[in-house]
Amino acid sequence: MTDIGDDSVLARPNSYIGRSVPRPDAPRLLRGRGKFTDDLKFARLAHVAFVRSPYAHARIGAIDAAAALAVPGVIAVYTGADLAAICEPWVGTLTHIKGLKSAPQYPMAVDRACWQGEAVAAVIAESRAEAEDGVERVSVDYEELVPVVDPDAALAPGAPVIHPDLGDNLAYELVHDSGDVDAAFAAAAVVVEDSFEFARHTGVTLEPRVLVAEHDADDNTLTIHISHQAPHMMQHIFARHLGVPESNVRVICRNVGGGFGIKVHTYPDEMATAALAMLVGRPVKFTADRMESFSSDIHARAWQIDAKLALDADGAITAMEFDGISGIGPYSVYPRTSSVEARMILFFAGAPYRYTNYCARVRVVFQNKNVMCQYRSV
Repeated sequence: MTDIGDDSVLARPNSYIGRSVPRPDAPRLLRGRGKFTDDLKFARLAHVAFVRSPYAHARIGAIDAAAALAVPGVIAVYTGADLAAICEPWVGTLTHIKGLKSAPQYPMAVDRACWQGEAVAAVIAESRAEAEDGVERVSVDYEELVPVVDPDAALAPGAPVIHPDLGDNLAYELVHDSGDVDAAFAAAAVVVEDSFEFARHTGVTLEPRVLVAEHDADDNTLTIHISHQAPHMMQHIFARHLGVPESNVRVICRNVGGGFGIKVHTYPDEMATAALAMLVGRPVKFTADRMESFSSDIHARAWQIDAKLALDADGAITAMEFDGISGIGPYSVYPRTSSVEARMILFFAGAPYRYTNYCARVRVVFQNKNVMCQYRSV
């Protein structure tokens, strides 16, 4: 008879501790029977490749697509202004995160490119290779502007403000002060302090970001096949910003070839692909190649931190103090925002330790680099 006492696995049906838990989809994937977005076939499928800014900060002048349109297989070329006419911009803020600010963002840059790699035009063609050939022949007049890349310099008096309507480059600041930190440091037997710098990095998935969008103008339905971690979220976002009733938007996520958190955000080039499908009346596919992924997938964890600990004679922590600053790119990422990583750092840094004197400040700053947001755990 099976023992179902308090220590039995059967008495803990929702616990995975001490269990070997096989992945339910492992046998199918190991047999090569996974169904990934990139494998799907569509009639009349068109492909999009993006013209991306070579500058970190530049004003966009005239865009000449005549040579691109002459490339065999090229169907159309669209600019940021074309897509802005049918796609409502978004702002990466949340009402419960007080003080966070960001500028409106469009699927492609309209007047200015704000990081190296931001899309400024889209070439649609019969194949990805032909779309890339067209990209090479699009001529863009850029007026290079002074980039702001260092977070500290971005907050200095007189620094260029990336979004003048926001007043400055400080996107968000959070301060926590509990206990009596000054007294704890004054009474400490030992004080340890140091500065730390963490470089940007991103997830590198086996399957890059890929999306196929199909719009039926007769009944105004939009079907999106996407390698993404949050299909229900994207259903709402596509509907809201493209003006399609949410009940008419279907988002299909098959197997996701790695996500790690980078596939849980709203990407401008993916919004652009859906808008382009509406404009051309054909299914449109976008696949980020590896180099494109490095410049367009969200980055994470770029922090400069000054930290200090107070300890008593027995080595117990009596106080902690730190000041962290991070550049998040020119926009707060929609919809979860680029402030969450900062909030997690502040709330979690001292969480495992038993002390009451804690003073911390985190700041996230706009800069002319690719956007930064949550990736994996912080």
